[in-house]
Amino acid sequence: MTAPRQSSRLWRILWLGCAVLAGCDHSPLFVTASPDSLGPHTTTLPRRLTYSTGDDRHPTVVGGVLAYSRLDPDERGNERCLALLPSDGGTLLHEFCPGAPRSPADTFVDTWTEPALSPDARRIAYLWQQGSLVSVLGFWSTSIVVASTDRAGDHSGFVWPIHYVAPSGRIGDAVSAITWADDHTLRFLMGYEFIFKVKGGGVVRYTDTTFQSYGLAQLDVTTGVFTFPPSGDSVYAYAVAPDGGPWLVRNQDSTRLLHIAPGADSAATVGVYSGPVLGLASIGGVPAAIVGDSAIEWFEPGDSVPRSMPVGSGLGPVRRIAAVPGTRRFVIEIERGWDPFGDPANLWLYELP
Repeated sequence: MTAPRQSSRLWRILWLGCAVLAGCDHSPLFVTASPDSLGPHTTTLPRRLTYSTGDDRHPTVVGGVLAYSRLDPDERGNERCLALLPSDGGTLLHEFCPGAPRSPADTFVDTWTEPALSPDARRIAYLWQQGSLVSVLGFWSTSIVVASTDRAGDHSGFVWPIHYVAPSGRIGDAVSAITWADDHTLRFLMGYEFIFKVKGGGVVRYTDTTFQSYGLAQLDVTTGVFTFPPSGDSVYAYAVAPDGGPWLVRNQDSTRLLHIAPGADSAATVGVYSGPVLGLASIGGVPAAIVGDSAIEWFEPGDSVPRSMPVGSGLGPVRRIAAVPGTRRFVIEIERGWDPFGDPANLWLYELP
């Protein structure tokens, strides 16, 4: 992504400062033209879509627009923003960031993740977690937000505080894999996020997180009604099949792909992957899964054995997968190394053969 060339270094600095403020819901210093839209660096596949030196994650694609969360420590410290990019790559379309602290006493760190564009791309739903640098082992509050795509940081609309208590007494405080079931219903994995520190040699400390999914839930964003159907129990990966019913994988059998037909009460086995599923997507109407750290496996219609293709080219582990609707292309999140506690990630575009 490049801005138009200016004749003065001072002018470039002022222009950049204005652009950053405008992208984070502050009033611009003055009005200026946006940079010309540029296409992807290359048209070959696979190709890298994001080139930030920070951390780009949680991809989802609707209407040719890729939504994801990004962390740029140089610009935002520990706060995560949301960004929109053409699904083929190119110039950043928009970035939405938490606003400035309301007062010197406001030490909260805002984390915006799991973005999901509505079917008409006019709204964006996401997970908003607010914590403190003083207490990094937990969040003070977690919510699902639905806002206009033009003003993703406007929290005057729908905000649903997350606090779920299962019949067993388990507490849910976070969600993952948000999608829109229709124009007013969200689907997501409800669960609990563990945040912990690992000490090495008494000096080095690593902070890590892990999300434990309790199952697939739904939320009506017009009424705020939350439902957790029995068929969603223990689901930790899901995608929507061509008939509208879900493909899913349950905690108790992490290699078995199941399908629940619309109106059915029970799930039928579609096939068994070669290893535990780490992520699932409907790509061109077929169920594709991340298996292991560097492979995608999928079932073509009529297949009883999954097909496989390598991804990542040894760059790092693959963590997320998102389909590009209407194609056999998909976006994956690949970390830039093999650190056991995670390395920053970039987003890449691939295609099923």
